[in-house]
Amino acid sequence: MSVSWVKVEEIFLSSLEREPEARPAHLDAVCGGDPRLREEVESLLAWHERAGNFIEAPAVAFAPGLFSDATGACGPSFTGRHVGQYRIERELGRGGMGAVFLARRADDEYQKQVAVKLIRGGLGDRLLLHRFLDERQILADLDHPNVARLIDGGATEDGTPYLVMDYIEGVPVDEYCDRERLSISARLRLFRDICAAVDYAHRNLVVHRDLKPSNILVTADGAPKLLDFGIAKLLGRDARAGAETATAACMMTPEYASPEQVRGASITTASDIYSLGVLLYKLLTGHQPYRFKTLLPAEIEKVICETEPEKPSVVVTRPQEQAGEDGATTSRITAETVSLARGEKPRELRRRLKGDLDAIVLTAMRKEPERRYTSAAQFSEDIRRHLEGRPVLAHQDSLGYRAAKFVRRNRAAVTAAALVVVALVAGLALALWQAGVARRERDRAERRFDDVRRLSNALLTDIAPKIERLEGSTVARQALVAQSLKYLDSLAGESADDFVLQAELAAAYEQVGVLQGDSRKPSLSDFRGAIVSLEKAQAIRRRLLGTNPGDAENRRLLADNLLLLGVRRMAQNDTEGGIRDEREAMQIYENLVAENPGSLALRTALLETRVEAAISYGGINRFGEAIPLLEQTESELKALHREGADDAEVQRTLANCLAYLGFVLSWESRQPEAEAKMNEAVSLAESLAARHPHDANFKQELWRTYQTAAVIYEEIDNARMFELGDKARKIAEETAATDRANAQARHNLARTYVRLGTAASLLGRPDEAIAYLEKAAAIYLELMDKDPLNRGYDADAAALYTKLGDARWQRRDYPDALAAYQKSVALFEKKVGEDAADMRALRNLATTRATTGSLHADLVKITAGQTRQTHLAAAKENYHRALELMLKAQAQNTLSAWDLRNIDEMRAASEKLERMR
Repeated sequence: MSVSWVKVEEIFLSSLEREPEARPAHLDAVCGGDPRLREEVESLLAWHERAGNFIEAPAVAFAPGLFSDATGACGPSFTGRHVGQYRIERELGRGGMGAVFLARRADDEYQKQVAVKLIRGGLGDRLLLHRFLDERQILADLDHPNVARLIDGGATEDGTPYLVMDYIEGVPVDEYCDRERLSISARLRLFRDICAAVDYAHRNLVVHRDLKPSNILVTADGAPKLLDFGIAKLLGRDARAGAETATAACMMTPEYASPEQVRGASITTASDIYSLGVLLYKLLTGHQPYRFKTLLPAEIEKVICETEPEKPSVVVTRPQEQAGEDGATTSRITAETVSLARGEKPRELRRRLKGDLDAIVLTAMRKEPERRYTSAAQFSEDIRRHLEGRPVLAHQDSLGYRAAKFVRRNRAAVTAAALVVVALVAGLALALWQAGVARRERDRAERRFDDVRRLSNALLTDIAPKIERLEGSTVARQALVAQSLKYLDSLAGESADDFVLQAELAAAYEQVGVLQGDSRKPSLSDFRGAIVSLEKAQAIRRRLLGTNPGDAENRRLLADNLLLLGVRRMAQNDTEGGIRDEREAMQIYENLVAENPGSLALRTALLETRVEAAISYGGINRFGEAIPLLEQTESELKALHREGADDAEVQRTLANCLAYLGFVLSWESRQPEAEAKMNEAVSLAESLAARHPHDANFKQELWRTYQTAAVIYEEIDNARMFELGDKARKIAEETAATDRANAQARHNLARTYVRLGTAASLLGRPDEAIAYLEKAAAIYLELMDKDPLNRGYDADAAALYTKLGDARWQRRDYPDALAAYQKSVALFEKKVGEDAADMRALRNLATTRATTGSLHADLVKITAGQTRQTHLAAAKENYHRALELMLKAQAQNTLSAWDLRNIDEMRAASEKLERMR
């Protein structure tokens, strides 16, 4: 004869209300001579006494024999028996409706360990059987990486249902987090995986109803697995609903149960959201949100339904005694032990939890289901927003609503509190005075913080441009960059919610990026570091746009950032990345211009961006793309001028566009067109410099135009090349004489002398060429001596020594020519050694090696004996090395048609030398 569980529960609860010594007499009176009934009640009372603080599994699950008898399917004798294709090895655990065994495949098909769950016999057989079959169907319908997978199912020979699941070899999620000492962020990311599994179940119309650490195991690779759908509910199912609700209520875990569960109200997905909130509370703080003195249902309902849990940031510092699982031992939770398990100091941990995380956890644990997160996915999304430093939905809670709820729950207490308001007036006055003091201190701290921000901006925008012009200033600029980055990185981690400060940070990172690497003015030539700084700025700008996608100013600043990045990626030979960034910048500006067609500044910025993109195309010999882009830009710039835009910036951009258009047309062998465009560019640049005689920038632009123009006449009209170079020289010498400390002016002067030396050499005036080139070499030696860390000087000096070698060879000064080539090779090898990805330096090194080989080959013709053999060996070696380098560059797809022809010439010369003896 089976025992009535309703009767057992009724007598058990009435016994708890009596003192222990009075319970035997009470049982004599109410059990009516039924020894089995009394045995079950006494068993439950004994377990209650050993339970300590509270237990996760319901008390009914621990009553010996309550769900099994001598013939029960889950008895010890079941070990070693076969269930379907599996052999039971040992018991893993027991719960409210069955037992779980470790089993192994019994046939020879393959080896696999599994978990087999069997229903218990005894009390509630019919309802438990239905729940068991429901669980099997639920698991069969679920297929998610974070949900234990159903493998098989069926019934034993005696009709006992079973299901076969993945054997999850893991530990409960709270134990795993503490054992691995996971940080708060790592715990939140792990929790998001759990939310994904729960959300998947909800989308399949399944409510778990028993989410707790022991039902969420974490495997060795850190993946959480959701287990035990034994009391899960299929949404929309009506059959057996009333009977099963009572059973599920008995089997739920009160410590993680929602208010509607303990009240026996309707269960929805919101119940699981609440349990997830309790779980997160435990993972973050190491504490449970509620504590119970007894197991009485009335107390459980009062605590869970009426008591507001403490904020996680408050409870995390509170010491607490906690009962062990055996009910006999206790452990002490302290702020230090909790913080240690999370890799934080107590104060830092409390600060980490305060604010967003307090709000997120307590939102999930609100008493009213409709005021919680609407889904596990929304819960997870709020955590993601917190991890990314974005505003969270949980902060929408109303203080007025909380106050109204408090008054309704505590009318008597509020009435009594009103009587002491008068006594609080004096205290309020004191508090207001103290608040005033605190506010003044806060304002002072904010003013100091603003002072630091202004100092940082001054360093980057005012002092840095002045330092960059000083000789030997690289060390100072490196220190400025290093300290600025340290400050900016620190500030970036503390200002996620301050959009104004985030915008300032982006601008500062961009200024640092320009200081680190700029090919057009003094910099550290640290283009990789510049890219990192500019990418940090870009990430901030994209986050700000994510918050306000329509912000036109931030879109413009993002386009500027992309342009800066594109130029520096090209300097690092990341042509794909450079072109990609410049194209996106153009697209943003085109959209902005379409939205604001009357904005001269936006139209000019778009056209400047196109010129930069065309320069990048030309730099990788894609002249067919550069030319139409420049021609379109020229047309639109001239249209702006016709519309009356007499803006100097428009004219400057047009001059640059025309100069570079002339340059690429020349490379495409369209020399007459190239010269026409270049003459127009020179004329416009001269006009601008004349109209703005005191503006150093326009004088600098005119110098650059002369330098670019001279290039297109090389080996075509060398006299014109020399004429333009001489005009550039006058500007450079005047600028350098005006400010001797201006390292950039000295650098420009050296480059001008190189251009004149090249032209003089081509004109057959080697003595004049050498004079100019030696002047340039003297300046470079001076600059490199005062600023040895400036890597930009190395590349220019290496090219200079190649030109000097050519001029000395022309004068038949062979030893000095070889010495110049050797210096060039050494500098190019240094540059390639510092950056193996610098294909431009690699090609230049190969070309200089080949030129050195050619000189040795010429000397073979005019020498004899051992000297001849020495030059022959040197010629072969240099051509061999040159070919090796060019083939390496060819493998990176960085060579032009001219370069490929050069390879053929090198190979032919090398083969000819190899035949010589």
